[in-house]
Amino acid sequence: MEQVTLDLYRVFLTVAEEGSFSAAARRLYLTQPAVSQAVAQLERQIGTTLFLRSVRGALPTAEGALLLEDVREALALLERGRQRIERLHRLEAGELRVGAGDTVTRYFLLPRLSQFAAAWPGLKLSLQNGTTGELCRCLAEGTADLALVSLPLAEEGVAVRPCLPIHDIFVAAPDHPLAAGPVSWEALSGTRLIMLERQSLSRRVVDEALAAQAVQLTPEIELGSHDLLMDFAASGLGVSCVVREFAAKRLAEGRLVELRTPPLPARAIGLAWAEERPLPAAAQAFFRQVAGD
Repeated sequence: MEQVTLDLYRVFLTVAEEGSFSAAARRLYLTQPAVSQAVAQLERQIGTTLFLRSVRGALPTAEGALLLEDVREALALLERGRQRIERLHRLEAGELRVGAGDTVTRYFLLPRLSQFAAAWPGLKLSLQNGTTGELCRCLAEGTADLALVSLPLAEEGVAVRPCLPIHDIFVAAPDHPLAAGPVSWEALSGTRLIMLERQSLSRRVVDEALAAQAVQLTPEIELGSHDLLMDFAASGLGVSCVVREFAAKRLAEGRLVELRTPPLPARAIGLAWAEERPLPAAAQAFFRQVAGD
């Protein structure tokens, strides 16, 4: 049997609702012969007469009345689906699923997420917390649409757009002996150092940058939190390696000072997504907001 198109069913429904071929033609912006031909084609394809035609209009036959119930329900269901998709595209509904680590969430994601949620209150928010490696797995498994990750990153199937340049620096309390002048790597190696845990990507990047300068620093204390690094340094417990952009408030307030060490290469925070998975409308909008900062 030849496949019936939705357009034929729409013409059929309109004729039944209007009770006339001419009225259906006006509503559909078609000619009356075009409407008659569409109904005749549908009757031919399903093998039955759908309307009783008279000078007073068109009345569904018994078979036509049965079909009308299902067509009305089916087209209404399709219309509801279309309206739901439109609501997603207008960001009146849907969900933003984004992932980030603790530090990036606090100092970068949170203010942008707050702004986004205020602009689109109809959206649900889902936040995944984890390391860069864990967040890449979330992208691959489809439990997150976007993730803020530390760069450089070479993960198969994951695309990345840099969105925030960051700089690794060494900080201490204002009264620390090394706070007053230039600090060589040799001088830094002779003081108590506090750094992130060795398995973190940020720590590995710093270690590799130092190794490129033939420098090896051995911290006495390793921590899993950027905020704790700042707390320990501010308390006079040693020199911490932190991200300048995330320590900006404490530096501005004078609770920490940046040591004048040789500079480390700049790196970045990037917005990552699975290459082969289309981004939902909410994720596309958030991507534009963050990438456009």
